[in-house]
Amino acid sequence: MSSVLETLRKALGRNSNHQEHDYLYPHARALESGLNLRNLPMPPVDKVFICLRMTKATSFSDYFLNMYSPREATLADLIIVNGGLYWMFRQCKHAVTDPGQKADFEAQAVICRDNLETILANLPFHQPSKLETVSSMIIACIYCLETCKPSAAWGFVAAASHMSQKLGMHSKVTMAQDPPEIRAVKIKLFWLVYVQEKSLSLRLGRSSTIRDSDITIPVPGIDSLSEISYFSQLDKMKDLAHLQGKIYDQLYSSCALAQPQHIRTNRARRLAAELEKLYADALRQATSNGFLEAFVCTGKVIHLSLICLVYRAIPPEANQGTIFGKECISSAHKALEAHRKWMALLHSPFVPFIVIFCHIIETCDKSNLDLLESVIKTLQSATDSVPSSGVRKEYHLFKALYDAACSYIEARLSKANLGLRLWANTSSSADLLSPAHQQPVILTPMSNLQSSQTTARMSLDGTAEWMPQSFETPGGAELDQYGAQLGNWLHMNNQMTRALEDSYFWEDLM
Repeated sequence: MSSVLETLRKALGRNSNHQEHDYLYPHARALESGLNLRNLPMPPVDKVFICLRMTKATSFSDYFLNMYSPREATLADLIIVNGGLYWMFRQCKHAVTDPGQKADFEAQAVICRDNLETILANLPFHQPSKLETVSSMIIACIYCLETCKPSAAWGFVAAASHMSQKLGMHSKVTMAQDPPEIRAVKIKLFWLVYVQEKSLSLRLGRSSTIRDSDITIPVPGIDSLSEISYFSQLDKMKDLAHLQGKIYDQLYSSCALAQPQHIRTNRARRLAAELEKLYADALRQATSNGFLEAFVCTGKVIHLSLICLVYRAIPPEANQGTIFGKECISSAHKALEAHRKWMALLHSPFVPFIVIFCHIIETCDKSNLDLLESVIKTLQSATDSVPSSGVRKEYHLFKALYDAACSYIEARLSKANLGLRLWANTSSSADLLSPAHQQPVILTPMSNLQSSQTTARMSLDGTAEWMPQSFETPGGAELDQYGAQLGNWLHMNNQMTRALEDSYFWEDLM
């Protein structure tokens, strides 16, 4: 897979010599002599007051006052204030019509963004386990997700998870002596950590750091009609996060891949039914509360993307003649159609896009190219309106994959000799061997990104360890053929997700 990604990287004009510090936080300031994190430049007080009044962020006032006073501020305070002001100034920017005001709010947001990245770039490994630190880790996680740094986001949410459990925020007994208002804050914060952690666990293919059986606290209800929609949906978000954890554990963990296929299929169908029920309940609740249609449709995209991932674990029917089952392809279509209409997302449905992309390479079905193209056009039109570099990164990657698919189909239809293979590892282990050398190779349309006129035969470093007969499982259990294919596909899909990290795309997005 490394050579596949290397080809993609070269085709996109990137080099791999950047330090992690540079590509994770490209806007971080250099701490010159005499400058420390506490005296970073901040937006003027009067402009902050305007922003606070416009956004009605009363709960943020204490942190703000502490930051703008001579008192000592912790690193957690610095993250919370700069992260909060960054998002609030952006919100204010989109709430005004005057070009001068828009530019001014944007300038203040940039100051806070640069401060935030400077703080994160200089953050010590060890942080005190306090409520404020947990909050700051979640803010850092959400910021990294917004800028398409899922691996960095995982580091922050995992830290928040460990801290919150150390503080007993998941336990009724531990919080029994806390004042009711503190207990309420802890419960809400823990479930926010839970939602982000379970989602990222599945997205990155990593085991969760939270055991559901250890949680004894309830999910908070709606405090009042004025409760913001995010918290009013927290019960549904928790249920969805719980299902995301089950999807990984029951379908995609090493232990699950070692199970007989009929067990995974039965599990997948049960999980799909649970997802359908959860979405129907959430839809009724959202409609009854009068939430915006865009909010409902965003949930629809997430739901369909998860359904697609669940159905991916079910093999196609014997006479279907394709890698992906009909239900997987259909849900991928629906997810991309919904996403094309609604761009209110932090990150695009990567799995549905890859499913359709691979299906095109497998079947040479040109009709599906139109769907991918429509998604790319939606991303392209959103690059100016959506204030997130993540959208631009997704556009670059998806456009590269789309161009590869177009070149491949054109070459196939012109009967050019391009021995190409999609990532999904087709029918048998024998198919993974090069007849000429009897060495494991993977052939991929990535090579078309450089030239559609050359034969794409790239050896994959370490491919042998991904062969079905040697796929690692607990206790040395053997995988069936489809389980091995599924494990390979998940690993390579996760590696492609890494292409959205700044090590590939940061230069064009600063």
